[in-house]
Amino acid sequence: MPRTSRESIKSNFIHIVTKGVTREFIFYKKEYKDKYISLLKQKLENGIQLISYCVMDNHAHILMYMEDIKILEKFMKKLNTAYAIFYNAKEEREGYVFATRYYSQIIKNEKHLLQCMHYIHKNPVKAGIVSLPKNYKYSSYNAIMNGKMQAEILKSVFGENFYYMYAEADAEADAEADAEADTEENGNFIEEDLQNNIIDKKDVEDMINEFCNKKGTTMKQIKQSNKLIIELKEHLNINHRVSNKNICAILGIGKNRITLIERKLKKD
Repeated sequence: MPRTSRESIKSNFIHIVTKGVTREFIFYKKEYKDKYISLLKQKLENGIQLISYCVMDNHAHILMYMEDIKILEKFMKKLNTAYAIFYNAKEEREGYVFATRYYSQIIKNEKHLLQCMHYIHKNPVKAGIVSLPKNYKYSSYNAIMNGKMQAEILKSVFGENFYYMYAEADAEADAEADAEADTEENGNFIEEDLQNNIIDKKDVEDMINEFCNKKGTTMKQIKQSNKLIIELKEHLNINHRVSNKNICAILGIGKNRITLIERKLKKD
């Protein structure tokens, strides 16, 4: 089988992160995680291959190959609508279940693809839930390592040596995935949908308003205080994984303002 071109890798592999509305723990039960994984596999259709996944309590990571990236929005709508119906019935609730937008990241190259897979599988390790990826039941790690799950497209990308390359890249990914794949924290994560929207503006505004209410302050006062800007930045980075770029955009301040404040504080 001929190798897949680098351009195909860049344009057809995509990492998706979907989250509960207002960070709600929509997968907090074993039954709920199993249901989402089951629906994820059921909703696959021609032209879509599931590469890897991990379902946490309040969000899920999905890495897929799509022959036509334009079908992503349709696929995610089918998947999340089906789960929302299930979840609302189980919880005897109504309304939205997922945040208004999912995040998506186009995979850049073969190295990035392997790193992204490792990053996804190591989410529960980084969260302190398990010590090793193999101990977490709600990811694709064991299925991949046991040879029970391997998308055909991976053979065309890596040849027959995929398992060896995946295992070989594990140690390297520990260091590099933090820098390249786990980038929601530092703002490099390409939070985009098909229209290249960075992040849902209303979601971030709601997070900032919540912060203001807790602090007894206003957005205007935050913009005028370096101390409050850094407090807000740390709150959104850590608790909601909002990038500095998005924080600056919503506040209406220069995109380098946070960096300049941090430098000044270090000097002081």
